[in-house]
Amino acid sequence: MPTREELRSYTTHSSDFSSTATFTLVNNATTTAYFVMEGARYFNGETHIYKDVFNSASLSSLSNCTVVSGVSNAGFIIDSNATATFNFTPSSTISKDLVLFSAPNVKAISGSIETFYGVDLTIS
Repeated sequence: MPTREELRSYTTHSSDFSSTATFTLVNNATTTAYFVMEGARYFNGETHIYKDVFNSASLSSLSNCTVVSGVSNAGFIIDSNATATFNFTPSSTISKDLVLFSAPNVKAISGSIETFYGVDLTIS
């Protein structure tokens, strides 16, 4: 699953979404952290459009987070030093390449040691 470092850039899941997936977001920061899911841009045969993820999937069972969602994206605010969870349920299979994840995680450097703070993601 994407690490705190990997989430600093857009990343995708390792498999398509065909049934309910449980997202677990671990925030190791002493402040709130942010996570975004959004539809990727693709060619529909006529023009480039963005996948309207939340017209073809739903969110439920949110814990330790707040969400603001639209048709093609959702932003999550995760409580400080908390593990947030939610269920993502597609109404039909959604290609893994059409759902992007990102988090503006912080990179702290002390000497030669890099430490990342913010969201770590597991999908099961």
